[in-house]
Amino acid sequence: MKVLIIEDDLETRTTLGESLRSEGYEVAVAKDGEEGLIAVRADKPSVVITDILMPGVDGFHFLSEVRKDSRLKNLPVIFYTGNYLDEEDEQLAKKLGVSKFLIKPMSPQDIIAVVNELVEVKARDNAPQVSHPSLDEQVFLKLYNERLVTKLKHKIIENDDSRRSLENIMEGIADGVVVIDMGHTIIKANSSVAASLGLPKAGIIGRKCYEVIHRRQMPCEGPFIVCPLPHILGQEDNIKLLHTHYDGTGNEHQIEITASPVKDAKGRTIAMVETYRDIMEKYSDDELVKLVKRLNEAQTHLKHMAITDDLTGLRNRRYIIERLEEEFQRAKRSGDHLGLIMLDIDHFKQVNDVHGHLFGDVVLRVIASRIKTILRMHDIVGRVGGEEFLIICPESTLEDTVIVAERIRKIINEELIGDGVKELRVALSAGVTELHENDVSFEKLFSRADLALYKAKEEGRNRVVTL
Repeated sequence: MKVLIIEDDLETRTTLGESLRSEGYEVAVAKDGEEGLIAVRADKPSVVITDILMPGVDGFHFLSEVRKDSRLKNLPVIFYTGNYLDEEDEQLAKKLGVSKFLIKPMSPQDIIAVVNELVEVKARDNAPQVSHPSLDEQVFLKLYNERLVTKLKHKIIENDDSRRSLENIMEGIADGVVVIDMGHTIIKANSSVAASLGLPKAGIIGRKCYEVIHRRQMPCEGPFIVCPLPHILGQEDNIKLLHTHYDGTGNEHQIEITASPVKDAKGRTIAMVETYRDIMEKYSDDELVKLVKRLNEAQTHLKHMAITDDLTGLRNRRYIIERLEEEFQRAKRSGDHLGLIMLDIDHFKQVNDVHGHLFGDVVLRVIASRIKTILRMHDIVGRVGGEEFLIICPESTLEDTVIVAERIRKIINEELIGDGVKELRVALSAGVTELHENDVSFEKLFSRADLALYKAKEEGRNRVVTL
């Protein structure tokens, strides 16, 4: 059975796709209604899940075209929308012949249940089905335009009010305020920031913070230069430190920064807000200022190092275990899913014995780097032992977590690891589990993942085992 997903949001498209594949469905995807019309005729899906508000051909026009096609009149189509929420929107969708009208956000499990229901109904009805209604073109356009105009008016008012409110708040703060995304790009700044840098706000927005504020070609890093972004990305609540900023004439200033995370509806960090003030002007002969600055940044650096594995750059055992306990408690309170992966490098002792410990360190660093490239934004990884890694997967079912573990296992095993002199193929074993209703502590979850890893080793290594 094939399901076509039409969705312009990559995260929603990916999440739905992974969930449906884990249920055994074949999945095709399209980014808008125009691609969807091509795909629905080429791929002949059993069910379509589509957003409504999309660029180009939107959901309403897509459904209207589908119902005009005699070959597609009985194709189950699900609307999954976060913008068209009114009863009038649902009535228009029903007049066009929508099968189900679902409101975002909805858990993938609930969406899968709706898909299963439609597939079962379609399978039961072997007799010719009654075609869905189709609206006259002029009637459809009239109703559609009415809904679109209403929606646009509401959205414009809402966005304009929110934008003005945010700008007024930022401009009302005497200190500098800047919003920076996870790629170091400045997405908001107030007039105080622009004045301190000697630049117009238009000359700041869209540029990298390290270029425009710190006069650097790459992100700030080093024992005495600490960027707050990795700390915020590590989901710390706030951080305060001293940093060097440059004004429009190139003079250095010691700035006290307070950085805080910006989170989305699911609690994931998507940006950072920095507020700062010029607490002292730096003169070349002022050794006290230099000392205070270095002391502050060294303390922040030490705090970072205290939770970081110095070989791989991943979080260390203490940090990842603390985060596991936090995520366990949060999942128990909210009822969310929680997945856990325990990874171990197969025959790592032989790697050290045959190729030496320096090559073994290369293997650990490369594997850590590859793991980070595969993980989703909200997954958390740490090194818990010599060759063992722990990955916490918030809001993930057992099936979702297995998909992540399999991707890691495959990319590690398929690509050779080398140091420029020799190359080696390395394999991983993985134990995967999820939070059970009767788990009374995070240790139960941890132990079950560890036991699943042990079974993976027993069954021949280079595999993923669930428990």
